[in-house]
Amino acid sequence: MDHHPARDTVPHRTATDSFERAPDQCGAALESLRDRKKRLTHQRICVEAGALFAAQGVAATTVDSIAAAAEISKPTFFNYFASKQAVLHSLIEEMDRQFIAYIDAELQRPCSTEARIESLMRRSARHIAKNTSLTRLMLVEGMSGLADQRTSTDRMARLNSAMARLVEAGRRQGDVDRAAQVAVQVQILVGSYLYALLNWLNVEDLDLFTTLEQSAKLLANSLRAPA
Repeated sequence: MDHHPARDTVPHRTATDSFERAPDQCGAALESLRDRKKRLTHQRICVEAGALFAAQGVAATTVDSIAAAAEISKPTFFNYFASKQAVLHSLIEEMDRQFIAYIDAELQRPCSTEARIESLMRRSARHIAKNTSLTRLMLVEGMSGLADQRTSTDRMARLNSAMARLVEAGRRQGDVDRAAQVAVQVQILVGSYLYALLNWLNVEDLDLFTTLEQSAKLLANSLRAPA
């Protein structure tokens, strides 16, 4: 039985779940020591920058403070990122990849589309609860970035494609309405999810877990194939 996650009040030292993922066994065998060091340094910069962004905001965070926290020199920082904004954009991209990974993980489960959508929303809420301060910051910056047409097109294309895989799987197994257009069903899913996040950003004390859980039930009903 799922329980509501406790609200996060202290920023964690990890930026996103995926930064903690180890390379697979085959990849680890092929990875050189030099490449491993580069990967771990990149990861450490992102984790420490994320912690600083969450604690004091982007404006108050400097490249010097990120480098110091990551225990690297300033020139080394610039070997990996052009600016602190570039680190933030990397964190936002990782946030997007994590959500898409959740969708693909749900597609591996032999269950109804309704169960997949409900589980997806619960996963998202739990992930956000791990570090609400950083997630809020990334969502604000990420939604601001949608004003850039190229960024918006790329990010939305990836999200729409992932949601389309979920819809198409449901249509194949017969529990998603095949009479409606896939593009419209995807629009309903993506739009509802993003609107829930936008409300969470703007409405104080909104319970995101409950909001996403209820949204999942309504979304599943709207997609359900007629009896």
